[in-house]
Amino acid sequence: MNLSTLIEQYFPASDNDVTIDVFDEKNIYDVYHRVVSVLTQHLDIETTVLEAMSYCFYEILDNVLIHSSKELGTVITQYDPKDHVLGFLIADDGIGVQASLAENEKYANISEPEALKICIEDTVTDGKGMGFGLYSTFRLNSKAGLLLEVRSGSHTMK
Repeated sequence: MNLSTLIEQYFPASDNDVTIDVFDEKNIYDVYHRVVSVLTQHLDIETTVLEAMSYCFYEILDNVLIHSSKELGTVITQYDPKDHVLGFLIADDGIGVQASLAENEKYANISEPEALKICIEDTVTDGKGMGFGLYSTFRLNSKAGLLLEVRSGSHTMK
């Protein structure tokens, strides 16, 4: 995983610094709390929305550690005070969505694009979780008008 490429792609031409956190099972809560504190510091968010966003953020961090077959993940965070926009990217260089879902025999023969399409549906899982994290994150983002992009291998779902 090339961090400078990710920063150039997702946070282009920015005058604002990005924060990079590497997380594992030992410091996942610290990274989670730091990013949530950035949300509350810079943005005026209704409590129930903040709670839902916090839940979804933790679910995605946890997904990295549970489903990627990697012990580390990375969070890149940037706040743009001019536009009042907080962007964050959660990345890993793990096995990918299709390979993870293929661990469940129900999804053993799906393609990577199909895996990306269904990974945001309720109860779709590789068997290590409940299949609710990406589903709830997608639902919250779509209701709030936020952008959610899931990349796996050479495919992207927005």
